[in-house]
This record gives sequence, structure tokens and C-alpha cells, in this order.
Amino acid sequence: MKLKTLFLLIPSLLLAQSYTQIIKDVDHSLALKSAAQMQEAAQKLYESAKGKNYPTLGASFTGYRLYETPTITFYTPLGATTQPMGKKDNFQGAISLKYPLFTGFAISGMIDKAKFQSEQTKLKVADLKRNLYMGAAKLTVAIAATKASLQAMQKAKEATLKALQKAQGFYDNGLIPPSELYNIKAKKYQIEASITELESRHKQLLNQLSYLLSTKITSVELPQLQDIQLDKEKLLQNALTSREDIKALKAALGMDKAEVTMAKSSYYPTLALAAELKRQGDTPALNGNGYINPDQSYMGATLEWNLFNGMSDTKKVEAAKLKELATLTKLNDYKEKIRQEMDNAFLELDALRSKLQSAQMETKAKKEYYELTLGRFENQLASADELSRSIADLAAAQAKTAIIKSKVFEQYQRILLLTNTTEFLSKNGIGR
Repeated sequence: MKLKTLFLLIPSLLLAQSYTQIIKDVDHSLALKSAAQMQEAAQKLYESAKGKNYPTLGASFTGYRLYETPTITFYTPLGATTQPMGKKDNFQGAISLKYPLFTGFAISGMIDKAKFQSEQTKLKVADLKRNLYMGAAKLTVAIAATKASLQAMQKAKEATLKALQKAQGFYDNGLIPPSELYNIKAKKYQIEASITELESRHKQLLNQLSYLLSTKITSVELPQLQDIQLDKEKLLQNALTSREDIKALKAALGMDKAEVTMAKSSYYPTLALAAELKRQGDTPALNGNGYINPDQSYMGATLEWNLFNGMSDTKKVEAAKLKELATLTKLNDYKEKIRQEMDNAFLELDALRSKLQSAQMETKAKKEYYELTLGRFENQLASADELSRSIADLAAAQAKTAIIKSKVFEQYQRILLLTNTTEFLSKNGIGR
């Protein structure tokens, strides 16, 4: 089994918002809260759909007054005779019970669809949370990398100020020309401009993270790095079976299967039972009107079967099956996409680790060159321009190393999130 070596997280002791706390603060996101409310709504719709399995009980009371008294005319050899057959005032009251005994599996299909829809909404919330974790990790890394670059520039400024102080002494004693002094001053202004730009970028990223988490973030702290191992094949299999968006697609497939069941229900007859306690009268007491018996209660059943409707039902079934097939194809394509993402993520990780080794060696070399140049400058064997360039080069190398370290950490988090949320939280020591 192929294993990959990567970096584990060990919290440092800096007084800043820890990475673990930032991940936990994702729960405060307003976008997540909105999605959770939609999830609750879908659950309520599922519970509502389950009610279709039960009888319905209803009550009604109706009252109305006719414009004319109802009459009936009898025709006899002696002539026509008109007699009343009702009253102007009429009242009806009823308690009815209805139960769909068999619907061709339409109700069970509808309930299954609502169930899968509720599950899909829940999984979409979980996948949104996974993506919010990814966004939070990316911003946290960017903030930490910007801070590291800022610290490198501040160190460069300190070194430049010391060099400027010595250069000023050399100049005052006529040991160097004005151009060398001005060169170091120009480098100082250049570094100060870079610091201002980095400070602005740092604040902007903090604002973006604060918005994402719906929590004020003023500083962040990335854990230190330690070698661990990642099993690529195991992570891939976990992603293909338990990643939140994969589960959501499987739920969508379940919804499509339920729609096929609902479409096929039109092939079957439907049978409904009904019973009603009903009375009528010419007063609200419902004691009759002297013409028709007051009690009109009944029990009955209705059987319906659509024998032919121009092949409409068949086409609906075919359409539902094609939709199911399309979702299955989409699911298989999505799995291939995840395989590609995981492969590319590990390739990128390998590349970043190689870059990190090169950057660390470059930083070491730049530091040694700076120290050598500083000694030569103090002995007037190197120009101020050489010293300025060595300071700038060291600062750039240090910033580059810090940025790559941050990117290695970010890539590690990305691989875990490409697997699933559970893997990500577990590896970061966070309980669900």
C-alpha cells in the first residue's frame, strides 16, 4: 500500500486565534445557519408527506337560504298540481373519514422522495460546511503567509537601518561616496513601502475571514509542522463512499427512483374508502325539514382505473427512468472527478515539498551570503549596494520559505477535505 509522508499539526504557544478555534468558528457562519434552516424545512416537508399514509378526518357545516321554496309539479288528467318539496332554509353538517387504501404505490413513492429530499438537503448542508472549512483554511494560510512575509520585511528593515547607521558613519568620515548612502536609504524606503502593502493585505484577509466565520478575527496562528503519513488509496476510497457531496448525489438518485415508482403508480387502479356522519334540516339543529330524512350518513368505496390516456403514463415512466439514469451517470462522472482531484492534490503536495526543500536551502545560502557581505561592508570590502541587495535577497528567501510552508499546510488540509469532513476533523483533533 502506497503511503505519503506529510505534516501533522502541533499547536504553538502564540497568543492568537488558533487554527482549531477558527475551524470550530465555522459553526457561526450565517451561510451555514441559513442552509440549516432550509434543512429543517425539508425535514418538516418529509414529516408532512408521511401524513398521507393515514386517514383524513374532517368536519363541515353548511347553511343557505333559497330564493324560492322548492316545489314539484304533478300532471294528472285533472290538471297540473304544484306541491312544496323542501324549505327555503337549509343546513347540513357532516363528519367525514377518508382513507386511500391503495394508490398504486403513489403515496409510498411520494414519501420516499420527500425522505431522500430531506436527506439530500442535510447532506448539502454538510457539504457546505466542508467547503466553508476549505475556505477558512485557505484564508488562514494566506493570513499566516502574509504575516510571515511581513515579519521577514521587518527584519530586513531592521538590518537596513543598522547598515544605514554604519554607512552614515562611513560617509561622515569620507570613507564612502554619497551614492552608496543614498542607495541604502532608497532600499529602506522600498522595504517600508512593501511593509505598508503587506499590512494592508493582512488586514483585508482578516476581514474576509471574519466575514466567512461571522466572528471578529484579529490574528491567526498556524500549527507547527511534523511529518506523518497519508494513505492515498484509503483516503480516495473514503472520499468515493462517504464524502458529503457524493452522498448528496446518492440521495438524488434515491429521489429519482421514487419518481419512477410514482410514475408507475398510474398503471394501477386506486381504491379509496370513505364514511360520513351527515345530517340535514331547516334549522341548525339538523332535525330534518319535514320532507327528507335528517340522517344522510353513509359508507362507501371508490375504485378508479385509467385504462387509456394516449400513452401519457408510459412516457412519464420512461422520462422518470431516463432522469434516474442521468443522475447515475452524473454520480459516476463525479467519482472520476474526485479521483482526478485526489491524484492532482498528491502531485501538488509532492511538488510543494520539493519547493520547500529548495527554498530552505536557498534561505540558508542567502543568510550566509548576507553575513559575509555585512562583514565585508564593515571592513569596507563591499559596497552599500551589495549589502542592500543581500538584505533584500535574504528577506525574499525567508518570505518565500514561509509562504511555501503555509502552502504545504494548506495542501494537507485540502487533501483531508477532499476526503470528507470526518477525516478532516479527526486529523485536526476536533470532535464533531
